[in-house]
Amino acid sequence: MVIHRPNGELIVVTGATRTGKTTWVAHQVRNARRLLLWDGAADGHRSYHCRTVTDPRELCELVKPGAPPERIAYVRAVTAPEFDIFCRLAWVWVRAARGVLVVEELADVTHPGKAPVAWGEIIRKGLRYGPTIYALTQRPSESDKTALGNASRIHCHAMRLPRDRVTIAELLGVDPAEVERLQPFEWIERNALGAVVRGRGIRARRA
Repeated sequence: MVIHRPNGELIVVTGATRTGKTTWVAHQVRNARRLLLWDGAADGHRSYHCRTVTDPRELCELVKPGAPPERIAYVRAVTAPEFDIFCRLAWVWVRAARGVLVVEELADVTHPGKAPVAWGEIIRKGLRYGPTIYALTQRPSESDKTALGNASRIHCHAMRLPRDRVTIAELLGVDPAEVERLQPFEWIERNALGAVVRGRGIRARRA
């Protein structure tokens, strides 16, 4: 069966801890009825108002086509093998119906090279199924380049380390000094067409 859905979006969200990136993402997805979260911080029930699932067998049932829409936070050990299992199940979930997929702290489970196989399958081929994917990371210089290269939008909050500021400034097409000046909850965003906007909290600033 051919599935016809609007193309999805991959939004990479960067920023040091406590700079507002989770707050921003949680606001963007507040109305999503169908949401799946890789919950490395085990905080999804609070930040994203999700039901926590810890058993992969239970998640397997919840991602099947025809399963009722839910907001699910998957909590397991933060390791590459566990993330691989999550991504294989998330790939089923992405193809079953439109929804929002959120991955918290990508640098914990990927590395600066090519994306792990199952995660790469989602971000290279999954947007045709219409999901909105948020990939969050404190350390873009330590996260997989496949996500950064395929991003529909790159959304940047304050970065503390010079290496990360240089990496993200190059992707945004701005001076690293502008990234260095960002205060908590301020952000810069660039879309795939090269348009750059700036804002604070959940809103863009007026020019």
